[in-house]
Amino acid sequence: MKKLILMRHAKSSWSDGDLADVERPLSARGKSGADAVGMWLNGLGVTPDMVISSSANRCQETWQRVAAKLSQTPEIQHIPALYMAGSDRILDIIRTQAKGDTVLLLGHNPGIGMLARDLRVDPAPHHASFEKYPSGATTILKAPVEDWATLNFGMSHLMEYVTPKGLI
Repeated sequence: MKKLILMRHAKSSWSDGDLADVERPLSARGKSGADAVGMWLNGLGVTPDMVISSSANRCQETWQRVAAKLSQTPEIQHIPALYMAGSDRILDIIRTQAKGDTVLLLGHNPGIGMLARDLRVDPAPHHASFEKYPSGATTILKAPVEDWATLNFGMSHLMEYVTPKGLI
């Protein structure tokens, strides 16, 4: 049994209109949201063995803040192809890159939210924001696979879903 943590980057800043989209940093709200999600994961005792992240600045900054709240820091792999990837592409990346029993994938909408919906076999959580998958939204899924290469849509069970807004 594997655990997959799907996280959308925390709220980013639009204050510098000259920055390319991939270079945007976190806003003050995003920083506190990432901290809150890190404390939540730590409180659950969930530490990934590996992190697969988009190389966008806001994803890297989100992970740095989450990692600072965890009891151990796992290996991280930055993958530029995750930037704006769809759920099919993200699933392919998980299948080929994931290592360990618990993997956190940090990416962008709409792909990360679609993947959270597509992997589940359970009904959606009773949370009004799940369909929108807002900034910092985090889902923990349990996948009945022994090898990440066999992960597929419609086979994972929802364990947890949270948003920074629900934690702060």
